[in-house]
Amino acid sequence: MLIRVVPLGNLNDRVLEVLCAQLEIFFNSKCRLLRKIEIPPEAHNRFRKQYNAETIMNFIADVPEVKFIDKDIPTLIITDEDMYYRGMNFCFGLEDPTKSAFIVSTARLRPEFYDEQPNDKKTIERLIKEAIHEIGHSKGLYHCINPKCVMCFSPSVSDIDIKARDFCENCKIRMMTKGIEF
Repeated sequence: MLIRVVPLGNLNDRVLEVLCAQLEIFFNSKCRLLRKIEIPPEAHNRFRKQYNAETIMNFIADVPEVKFIDKDIPTLIITDEDMYYRGMNFCFGLEDPTKSAFIVSTARLRPEFYDEQPNDKKTIERLIKEAIHEIGHSKGLYHCINPKCVMCFSPSVSDIDIKARDFCENCKIRMMTKGIEF
């Protein structure tokens, strides 16, 4: 499997390199880091001071180098901007299963967002969990009720911290019944 990572905006190169290395290990695959793309200004909601995740996904679909040509190749978009999605105050990530595309924001994954000391290790760990979660959706997995499973829905950053970096046994069985192993 190949995983494409698209940096959106001004992201830390080290964070992207660690993320790609960890995804390669976890999924036993290759990770291709594409060039950085500027975040589309039309996605910004000045009243909310956030970016609309759906608008970003639609914008990325039109970027020639990114084109979602193969549904079997997950495309993970990473941004450092705070995002929201319809009816939600914010979102850590969003999927577009029709394109096998996913977006994850590091904004609320960073401890400093919660007035804590910056901690790159904690930010990266949270980002890896959210990236695995979103890619899990591309493998046909839905949200899991096991709070330790990486596929459990996370309404808060503390829920992300509780999760493991792996699928629970039930989710692994679901993937195996679909012929997916890694």
